[in-house]
Amino acid sequence: MYEAGLLGRDQQLRVLRELMRRLPDAGGALALQGGPGVGRSALLRAAVESARTAGRLTLEVAGRCDDTPFGGLRELLGPVLGALDALPAGQGAILRSAIETGSGRVPGTFKVALAAFNLITTRAAEQPVVLIADDAQWLDGPTRDVLAFLARRASDNPFVVLAAVRSGWILPGVPVLDVPALDEPSARRLLAGHAAALPPSVRERILEEALGNPLALVELPAAWHPRGPRSSWTHLPVSPALATAFAGGLGELPALARDALLVAAVDQVGDLSEILAAASVLAGRTVTVDVLDSAVAASLIRLDRTILRFPHPVVRFVVLEAETAVRRRAADAAMAQVLCEHPDRRTWHRAQSAGGPDDEIADELADAQASLLRRHGVRAAIWALERSAQLTADSAVRGHRLLGAAEHAYGLGRIRLTHSLIDEAERQELSAADRARAWSLRDISDVDPQPGPARTQVGDIVELAAGDPDLALDLLLSVALRVHRTGADPALRAGVVAAAEQLTGTSDPRHIAALALAEPVRCGPLVADRLPSNETGWHLPDADGLRLSGMAAHEIGDPVRAVELLGRAEPVLREQGRLGLLSETLLTHAVDLLLLGDWPRAVQLIEEARRIVAGTPQPAMTAVLSSTNAVVAALRGQAGRARELADTVAAWQRPDLVPTLRLARGVAQLGVGKYAEAYEELGRLVDRPREGLRWQGFAAAMPLVIAADRGNSRQEAARILEVLEEAARATTAPLLHVQLPYARAVLAADDAAEELYLVALGQDLARWPLVKARTEQAYGQWLRRCRQAARSRTMLLSARNSFELIGASDLACHSPAQAAADPLPTVVKLLSRQETLITRLAAEGLSNREIAERLNLSRHTVAAHLYRAFPKLGITSRSQLAPLLNLREPATRNG
Repeated sequence: MYEAGLLGRDQQLRVLRELMRRLPDAGGALALQGGPGVGRSALLRAAVESARTAGRLTLEVAGRCDDTPFGGLRELLGPVLGALDALPAGQGAILRSAIETGSGRVPGTFKVALAAFNLITTRAAEQPVVLIADDAQWLDGPTRDVLAFLARRASDNPFVVLAAVRSGWILPGVPVLDVPALDEPSARRLLAGHAAALPPSVRERILEEALGNPLALVELPAAWHPRGPRSSWTHLPVSPALATAFAGGLGELPALARDALLVAAVDQVGDLSEILAAASVLAGRTVTVDVLDSAVAASLIRLDRTILRFPHPVVRFVVLEAETAVRRRAADAAMAQVLCEHPDRRTWHRAQSAGGPDDEIADELADAQASLLRRHGVRAAIWALERSAQLTADSAVRGHRLLGAAEHAYGLGRIRLTHSLIDEAERQELSAADRARAWSLRDISDVDPQPGPARTQVGDIVELAAGDPDLALDLLLSVALRVHRTGADPALRAGVVAAAEQLTGTSDPRHIAALALAEPVRCGPLVADRLPSNETGWHLPDADGLRLSGMAAHEIGDPVRAVELLGRAEPVLREQGRLGLLSETLLTHAVDLLLLGDWPRAVQLIEEARRIVAGTPQPAMTAVLSSTNAVVAALRGQAGRARELADTVAAWQRPDLVPTLRLARGVAQLGVGKYAEAYEELGRLVDRPREGLRWQGFAAAMPLVIAADRGNSRQEAARILEVLEEAARATTAPLLHVQLPYARAVLAADDAAEELYLVALGQDLARWPLVKARTEQAYGQWLRRCRQAARSRTMLLSARNSFELIGASDLACHSPAQAAADPLPTVVKLLSRQETLITRLAAEGLSNREIAERLNLSRHTVAAHLYRAFPKLGITSRSQLAPLLNLREPATRNG
């Protein structure tokens, strides 16, 4: 079957092939259903090509050919009308009278359909027939009825009926094959073949507006011209092909309906009452909802109670393109007149109705952007600042507002738009402060920053510290982010800290985050002291402050505080629609949850981030997402998956992700028993000057010791332990301090180990279940080597259940043979049969009295069994039974 240009249509092509293969033994029918421009006609053309190649007779008709009764049937059957005389008596005459205009009274549809069926089957007996009806919804009614009649009888005869219909139309009794919009990868491939010469920001805009529609992806680039549109909200130009496909009935609408559609097109809310009121102002007379009936019938709009929507953005573009600029401005002025109770939107439409620079409206719109951000999201704020800049006469003010729009675009994750707005701003006469601001924003938003000097230098920060401390903080953060992302040399990191010292007396989150990014070990205690506490900051709705503070906590190795702060930032970022910053925050939050052992929640956040990254153009976040998934796979014991993801991310050559990939690879190697390889990977994270340590090095402490212990590298590991001990004396990082007691115990001589294990387990590990489980596992294995079997079983059982509850690999049993040689005890082995039964009933919540009644025992006997079982299980209360036992073995119930 011919498939050129049919990207993303493998499923539909497969169904069509299977249908065609039934010929000549049998036939069938399908109705290809989808919106305008989705490629229904392309699929039909592919079917025709396939049929002709196979030697089938093809009969074709397209909608709008002739709206007289049976006009479509006349065109469809034209090539086989010569066989009318072969039909049974009378049927030839019936069919002839139906398809010949002016031949007298038109016969009934059923009789015509029966005659057409006999004609087709007669011809198909000699050569299988494929009937093709494109845009069947526009055929005359009697022809559609005949097509449905033929389709319902095709399966037992050597002919196939294929019809293409718009969404919402059906051919009664005919199976439907949906033709949806393209998925994003296919849409990008199709667009790349037709928009290679367009700027990246334009390609992203077209991709966003096309919504996966193939015709739009082909025609919008063709209709583009270099001078427009000038703004991110302005409608895209459309081609005649798009106008015909999406809004072919627009020119036939009454004038009042055209007015209402124009008002709806300049609006972004869709409130029906507002649209009708503004249309009445535009038309000079009352416009009621019934004037929209013709537009609804033509599929130009959809009405959902009090909301008016266009079925696709291209329909809105066609409506706007069909009007003059004067009419579009008049529609905006009409909207502004009726929006008295919505001052921010009123200001927006006033600005859109302006024909040239107007500083008064520009200032009002710039002031309204904050309200638009709260009420309508980040896009509305971007549009407001862009339009305000267009109406501003002063070049410096214009550039300042464009930079504000660029900052919002960066928060939204629209990197191409961010750089486009920065480019436009830099063409203005920017002040020195705004010039530095532009450099800073470009630095932090670069997808692939290359090592080397930042556009913003440390000296710029020092110069601005006195005159504009707020901008100085922005620049400080941007340089720190670049230092972090590019793996800059120690001198530049020290320069960031020195510049930060010039901004003393501040607890601004930008200042705290910059210190954490540049020198997490050296500045860790200072950052920890300045992080918001429960009382001072965690309940504030400042998403940026919470996000940056959470990032700082993450970088200095304090996942507990990071989880609290980032978790409070996320709802505000969601509400504001700042998807770029939200995806970054979600992934950082997820990593901290993984380190703490809350894996179900971490996986939820990663999935949310994946959906955001899939729906928005964020190339940088794609790499971060994959690196996070590599860590998840490694911790779960999925070594192959972890290595595959790590290798994929490595191709991005992102220096800031190298430590995370080393962590993932090292843990993955450890999980399959490759201790030497694991030690080599993890050792690189730790064996470095303390100033070079990052949270990944802290997180590597326990896996590194496991690899050393099992791979006969204990002596070398003891040396590296000294590096961590030195770092611990310089930083308060909980991620490091909570693991060091474990490392000391595992690497200690036997005569000192037990005391160190007890110290490790004596820590408050309520928020660190993974650390607790690994410590219990190591202690249990040490006890077994020391022939303390009973105590060993208790520890190993607790560790095993914790690993199962978390979903983590225990990094101990890497193969069935190893598992058999190093078994973990079960409840049955630890407890007697009666103790097992009683503890399981207690875990289900039964009281001693209820257990006694069920088992015909005394309450004292039940209490005694529990008293003996608790020490064997290493617990002290009933509440610990359910998570420990995990209720994997059903309790025996006595009748």
